[in-house]
Amino acid sequence: MRKFLVFSVSVLLVSGSLVATLGSMQLRDFEIRGYSDPTKDQNLPFLHERPGVNVELLQYDDAELRRNLELMQASQFRWIRQFAYWDEIEAQRGEFDWAGWDRLASALSEFPELEPVVVIMNTPKWARAEAGSFALSNSAPPQSLLDFADFVRAFAARYGQLIDYYQVWDEPNLADAWGGLDPRPAEYVALLSTARAAILSADPAATIVAAALAPTTETAGRNISDIRYLEALYALGAGELMDVVAGKPFGFSSSPLDRRVDELVLNFSRIIALREVMVANGDGRKLLWASNYGWNALAADWTGDASIWGAVSRPDRMAYTLQAFDRVHREWAWMGAMFLHHWQPDAPPESAQWGFALIDQDGKPSDLLHAIRGYPYPQAAQNGLYHARNPYARYSGVWQFSERGADIGWLGTSDSQLELDFYGRDIAMLLREDDYFAFLYPLVDGQPANATQVDASGNAYIFLRSNSRGPELNLVPVADDLDLDAHTLHVIADQGWDRWAIAGYALSSGDLSAPYNRQIVLGIFATFLSLLVFLFAIATAPWTDWLALLSVPLSGLAATTQLLATGVTSVFMMFAMLWTWDSPRTTLLMREDVSIVLALLSGGALHLKPSFVVFIGLALVLFILIYHRLDTGLILTLFWAPFFLFPVSLYSFAIPMVEVMILLTAAAGLTKLMVHLGKQLQMSNSGYPLLSKESFKSITMMDLAVFSLAALALLSLFWTRNPDPARTELRTLIAEPLLFYLLLRIARPNTRTLVMLAATLVLAGVVVSVYGLY
Repeated sequence: MRKFLVFSVSVLLVSGSLVATLGSMQLRDFEIRGYSDPTKDQNLPFLHERPGVNVELLQYDDAELRRNLELMQASQFRWIRQFAYWDEIEAQRGEFDWAGWDRLASALSEFPELEPVVVIMNTPKWARAEAGSFALSNSAPPQSLLDFADFVRAFAARYGQLIDYYQVWDEPNLADAWGGLDPRPAEYVALLSTARAAILSADPAATIVAAALAPTTETAGRNISDIRYLEALYALGAGELMDVVAGKPFGFSSSPLDRRVDELVLNFSRIIALREVMVANGDGRKLLWASNYGWNALAADWTGDASIWGAVSRPDRMAYTLQAFDRVHREWAWMGAMFLHHWQPDAPPESAQWGFALIDQDGKPSDLLHAIRGYPYPQAAQNGLYHARNPYARYSGVWQFSERGADIGWLGTSDSQLELDFYGRDIAMLLREDDYFAFLYPLVDGQPANATQVDASGNAYIFLRSNSRGPELNLVPVADDLDLDAHTLHVIADQGWDRWAIAGYALSSGDLSAPYNRQIVLGIFATFLSLLVFLFAIATAPWTDWLALLSVPLSGLAATTQLLATGVTSVFMMFAMLWTWDSPRTTLLMREDVSIVLALLSGGALHLKPSFVVFIGLALVLFILIYHRLDTGLILTLFWAPFFLFPVSLYSFAIPMVEVMILLTAAAGLTKLMVHLGKQLQMSNSGYPLLSKESFKSITMMDLAVFSLAALALLSLFWTRNPDPARTELRTLIAEPLLFYLLLRIARPNTRTLVMLAATLVLAGVVVSVYGLY
């Protein structure tokens, strides 16, 4: 009894510590998914000012235009996103109406603090293709890309002195924005490529922004998920065609603190999935824009159109927008410009677009606009990767600047110096190191930086010669664990000219993953200690006596009754798996802060999903049933075999029930074999029973043939061109059938059992056929 108690406690400790560790990992990955610490991750774009707004400036007369531009500037907006409609400017081939844009360009030239982004959209009727039985709308792509190239080239040539950012189309992943046609990524890539070449031929300094992708849960047909559409764009080589990627993280009806990132969920966090697609395609240093975001808040007495973007109250709209600012500034160092939707839509009075408006239909500023005007945007560099030339850096002495960064002057020692005002706890510098001799001497608030090397005199320094003696771009820590406050970095540069050593600065208010990582380390330590206790309990446990007890409750059951019970249990276990892994919430653990003490005391049960507990319980029952009669496991394996096209998601793997059954049967069979061999070993005075002459005599030619096939399949992995599918085929077509063969040999079935195995396979085939016919 004492040994059983020790074993039980060790099982609780192991399971509890594992759950605590995995739970902390899961909570970390959920709570800070999308977060990057700029001082530790240089796979980030340089940060730019973010505040922007969508506008429709062509609706205003001259006086209204100036008044609204002044208000935008006073409201701290840096970017304004304006559509340029091809079908309005060139309604007839070769006849351009530039009047509205000339007037707008003239007004914008007086507000250099506002950066316009032009969205080129729509196709005039003369340039659209015929679509058979229905007419394409003006959002259809042009029939001839050459016509489109001529227009965008003319536009860029006329306004290139004012406009630097061109966004090619909008929402091409939706049929409504593709003329009613099913969207095709390849067609958009062709459009983007044509536009890029034409714009750059007229305005070589232009930045090309990819079309903003609309959030949708549909995956094919008339609408394609923004996530899948972006994946398709990269697969088609569009990464080289877009300088900026864009999405539309509307909040819909949930808070910006809703941290779910799922293709089936529409929320503010969805844009993280687009960032992950970019990183997966090696584009982590490219900016991602939020071309449209916001929350729709219609008046309580609204009688117009219903909102398709969800709905929130006006107080929530204000709170959510400010929370979105806070979250992006703290967590998403990769986020570029963010365009709030919308300043004042040019829409009918009944349009639900007015639920976004910062200026209402009477021309009055909303409460949200007043809140934005007073928002405390950073006054010093913080939480981001900044180019060497930025508003918070000051340089004295001789320096040169370019896209590469800042180059140290060639005059005497200590002539080239710099200062950077920042707010945060940690700072690093992005430096170009190479095989050259130069030093940087950093001070933070007048004191030697605490994360660099220190010379004999106590001076902090950074040696700019790389370890490889070759060119390297490295993120070098300068200071960490400072007070969360305003600080000043002062650096004296000694030599190193013509190397463009200073590429940028990285700032962080502290690593958000740190508290989770500390708990994970504690959980790993607890797991290690509990495993030692568990191994000791296993080594000293009387397994022969314990396992013999498993057969006692089942000894009175008839073979048919036990087979029926085993089959029913396997069906319920399948539903428990579906409940656990195929539900929208595909985690094993509750998404909550995991207390290690409670996890250890409860064996992790307090933090496990109920369906997973049911699954584990049913798996144990099934193990006991199969252990008692191994042939029931073989029979059920054959029954589930024809259902291999119905896989159940097991965490991140898709696995059919036949694989679950063969693995469970193999575990029971191995346990039974070990018990049998243990008994023989206890009764034998010499040698190991498995290696006796009698055991070798039982090997047949069939055994040798089967094992030879398995060995050949294993060796084939060394010359396969596609290792991933080859390993899958090895598992499903070789290893698991080999397991079944071994279990069949161990079970030594009689004629009656062999007939039942054959009948089961036939029965399973009939069931699958009937289901298929149905």
